[in-house]
Amino acid sequence: MQVGNRELAIYQNADFTKISELEARHEWIVAPIFRASALVSKMPFYDHISRMRSPMEFKPIATQLYFHSATFPKVMGLMLGLTPISENYMMPFYAKHAFGEADHHQMLLRWMLRHKIIASPDEIDATIIGLETNACINLAYRLAAEQDRDKWLAAINSGIERCSNDFFKAVAPKMREIGAGDAYFDIHVEADEHHSIMGLDFIQVQDPSSVRARHILAKALEGIALWADMIHSWIGVDYHPRFNLDGSLISSPPH
Repeated sequence: MQVGNRELAIYQNADFTKISELEARHEWIVAPIFRASALVSKMPFYDHISRMRSPMEFKPIATQLYFHSATFPKVMGLMLGLTPISENYMMPFYAKHAFGEADHHQMLLRWMLRHKIIASPDEIDATIIGLETNACINLAYRLAAEQDRDKWLAAINSGIERCSNDFFKAVAPKMREIGAGDAYFDIHVEADEHHSIMGLDFIQVQDPSSVRARHILAKALEGIALWADMIHSWIGVDYHPRFNLDGSLISSPPH
């Protein structure tokens, strides 16, 4: 995989022994998140991606994704800036994540311009951000303001980042197939996997039957549901899956 030195310096492949240890330690949250994210990866959005034949078909997705991508480092910066003294050990984790993401929206913009998906940078500024895109973004803002570290790590790092990893695992090879591959798509395959796993290291071990554990897990599944709402809105599909606390679907949304 061809990525820049900057990305390679930030994102290193997680040790498989470490991954196994983290997943075993937090099985109470890992199993439902994995189940829910796996369900999302089989939803109509991914059929749409598999049928794409030109980069222009990605325009409705790319123009919304740009704002999601541009916002993420901002909310991580907010998480860093509001970190209480008692949790200063988290600052390098937030800072590396924010730094790693800081220019990704610009990479996506350059890709859109190169493939004539937009005519000029001014066109992206005229985009109206969708309700579902804002809802997913606003979850991150709300969690950063609340400074509940475990909910942030469960919802953003473990939930949404895992869904993001599935997104780019589907999109990156499709873009290469249609002659539009780019480092923007490729780097997220490894970067998001790194974030989704390593965030577990900072979540406190919980009694799975406790109220606290249920609240953390519910927030993680809320993040996955909002992600699913968002990506389907990007292709004009009214699809809103919701999950039980075990990660199963409450009901199957209509196709």
